[in-house]
Amino acid sequence: MFDFDGVVVKSMEQHFNAWRQAFLEKGVEIKEDEFFVLEGQGINTIAHHLGKIYGLNRQQVEEVMERKVNYYNQFMTLEFYDHFHELVEHLHRRQVPMGVVTGGNRSRVEKIINEHFNHYFRALVTVDDVERGKPFPDPFLKAAQMLNMAPQNCIVVENAPMGIKGAKRAGMTVVAITTTLKPDYLKQADYIAHNFLEVEEILNTLLGIERTETIK
Repeated sequence: MFDFDGVVVKSMEQHFNAWRQAFLEKGVEIKEDEFFVLEGQGINTIAHHLGKIYGLNRQQVEEVMERKVNYYNQFMTLEFYDHFHELVEHLHRRQVPMGVVTGGNRSRVEKIINEHFNHYFRALVTVDDVERGKPFPDPFLKAAQMLNMAPQNCIVVENAPMGIKGAKRAGMTVVAITTTLKPDYLKQADYIAHNFLEVEEILNTLLGIERTETIK
């Protein structure tokens, strides 16, 4: 299973800049790490968490969420991480069942997956599909059910503490990738990789796959 933002797509800087601009309108300047450690949760949870820290009322938080979406739509560009396509193609050829588990909304994520990865992923679980998102195990357990896999046989690739915590609570093995945070933030993961070449090496070992060619 893969997280989406910060794993499949290189979008976390855009999300942060959108949040930053939205909060600046309320006289609040949020810090990058402050947001990245919350990543993986839905927009509502993130907004209310940060709003509480900075003393915003409910109406102000609602306005921040609306402005965040508007700013993100302005900033959004679609870019994938180096070697991610090659990795999922490699796993797909070896008939490894794959899915995406994300705190993003279904309409945005589904559109990108359908356009670029439709034949790779058998499961998609978003914040819209569960009552409790990350860091609860619910979205990961739902994805495992969709893939017809026992949780203890699932491997999750995550970039943020909330997703790592949720996957571990679901009884899954977690590979963290340092796309947005330093390793110190990712210590709950079973493995830490710095890029998708390293992710592939770890997955090959865990899945017992022999690599016969090199990703270029």
